[in-house]
Amino acid sequence: MNKRHGWALGGVLGAAAVAAVLTAPAQSAKPPAEETFNQRLAKAAKLSEEQAGRFYQALGPIVREELARGKSVSVPGLGTFRVVRVEEHRDLRGGRPVVIPATNTVEFLSDGALIDSANASGAVPAETVPPFQYIPLPGQTPGQKVGPVRTPGTRIP
Repeated sequence: MNKRHGWALGGVLGAAAVAAVLTAPAQSAKPPAEETFNQRLAKAAKLSEEQAGRFYQALGPIVREELARGKSVSVPGLGTFRVVRVEEHRDLRGGRPVVIPATNTVEFLSDGALIDSANASGAVPAETVPPFQYIPLPGQTPGQKVGPVRTPGTRIP
């Protein structure tokens, strides 16, 4: 009788194990993919993803044309693009003074809300710029000169 109870208990436990394995919830192999910028833009503007892509394809050439005409371009919520003239100036290249010719460059003036979002607690910078340190003679150690110190007189009255 003891053997029958052992077989019966083993059969019940085996059936329970098989049932537990077969009824376990299926685990997905990949987490859901994060939305791309175009997908988020399409959803926010209630456009199709294709229309959002075409918008971005057209935005660059239109901004370039406006800047070539000498106009500034304001993008609401982001800021303003404008052309700025940098006059001829002198600079060092490879340790030698050279004259840099005058050139135009594009300047971006960001909106206040954009700066606030860049300084938010969760914002991670793409690059950290090291602080500027002026070194008058690269490759040489700084001098050990002490600042002006007045020495007391040695004359005894």
